[in-house]
Amino acid sequence: MTRSSILILMILFLGMPAFAMIRTLPFPELVQKAEAIVIASVDTQQVVSPADAKVPETSTTVKIEKILKGALEAEKPLQFNTPGSKGFVVRDRPRFPEPGERVVLFLVKNEDGNWRILNGVQGLWPVEVGSDKTLGMGFNYSIQQIEQELAR
Repeated sequence: MTRSSILILMILFLGMPAFAMIRTLPFPELVQKAEAIVIASVDTQQVVSPADAKVPETSTTVKIEKILKGALEAEKPLQFNTPGSKGFVVRDRPRFPEPGERVVLFLVKNEDGNWRILNGVQGLWPVEVGSDKTLGMGFNYSIQQIEQELAR
C-alpha cells in the first residue's frame, strides 16, 4: 500500500511540469494567425496599478517602425497593459524591454477592436540592441524568416 502510494505521488509530481508548459504555436501558424506583425520601438513604460495591488500592471507604449503584416496606422502608437513591472516579473507573461529598445509583435484584435499580443509571451520578441537578431521565444528565428513565411 505504501509503495503504491509513493509511486502514485512520484508520477503526479513528475507529470506536473507538463501541465505548466505554455502551448506554443508552430512558427508558420504564429505568422498565419497574427492579424498584424510589426517591428516597433518601446517608447514609454509606466506602472499603472494601484499601490495596494498584489501584482503591478505596466502600461507600455510602442511606436511602429515597420509593418510586416496587417492594416495599422504606422504613425499611431500602440499601448499594451501587461502584468508585472521592472521589479516584479510575472513568469510566462509578455514583458517589454526598456524604452528605446525594439520588439517584433504578433498581434490580433480583441472584441473591442484594440490590438493584443497573440499567444502571450510567444507573440513578443525582443530584438537585440544594435542588430536585427530576435530574442525571447523568437531566438531561433529572424525578421527575414518572418518575411519569407509571409511571402509563401
